[in-house]
Amino acid sequence: MEAELCFWGVRGSLPVGQSQIAAHTSCVELALSPDTSIFFDAGTGIHQAMKKRTLKKLILCLSHFHWDHIQGFPFLEGLYQGEMEIEVISGFRDTFERLSVLFDERFFPVPAEFLKDRIKFKFLETGQKYSVSDSLSLQLAPLNHPGTSYAFRVEGGMSSFVYATDSDYDPVTIEADKLLRQAEYVVMDSQFLVGDSISKAHYGHSSFKRTLDVAAHSRIRNCILFHFDPNYSDEEIFLMEAQAADYLRSVYGAEGPQIILAKEGLKLKVPL
Repeated sequence: MEAELCFWGVRGSLPVGQSQIAAHTSCVELALSPDTSIFFDAGTGIHQAMKKRTLKKLILCLSHFHWDHIQGFPFLEGLYQGEMEIEVISGFRDTFERLSVLFDERFFPVPAEFLKDRIKFKFLETGQKYSVSDSLSLQLAPLNHPGTSYAFRVEGGMSSFVYATDSDYDPVTIEADKLLRQAEYVVMDSQFLVGDSISKAHYGHSSFKRTLDVAAHSRIRNCILFHFDPNYSDEEIFLMEAQAADYLRSVYGAEGPQIILAKEGLKLKVPL
């Protein structure tokens, strides 16, 4: 099958205005059919993704629960009414309790209790395979990030897609290394230019340089730079892209991965 990969939010930490590349926080869609999609994270981009749309089934994979990855969830169109089937998958056993914070009456007018009847919650153990369909499986693995973040791999008969953001990749966990290996398309944390990654090493995010080293080691075919610092202008993000291309050529030549800069509105065809 051929899925469509759509980028709705590619900014880290905070949404920003006036950007042609990255205004919204993390949200990536893997559209399997006109009525079924897998979403990865529910940052502010998920509101844009579902505006004036209806799906028969929406599968939401949550990497973790830092604000920039869940702040769009209460504004997901179709969450409160309609017949859309919603399934939330994560590596955290207490997913409902974590999401319910968003619906605390001090912060939001709709109570969290409705989630229990409206949404199916699925907990996955590391390495456990979950069948999305007859031809697709899903699994996760922990990344190196404060509080833990999880990478997700969608595996089909032809190739695979991995969503692996919010990690400094130093080190890459054994489980994540297996998940990344020889994937066709991988969305990877590239929050910082190299200088900022040194001064902000404790943030749990990566420079594009470290990301490309991991991608080359894992024999990833297409490395998608993602989750950009909220302070970066479009010019600085394009600078990152140029520096990444130069680094790849000088260190890996033709042996390295292809670089793709994540931009909101970007759509890619992914054979699965």
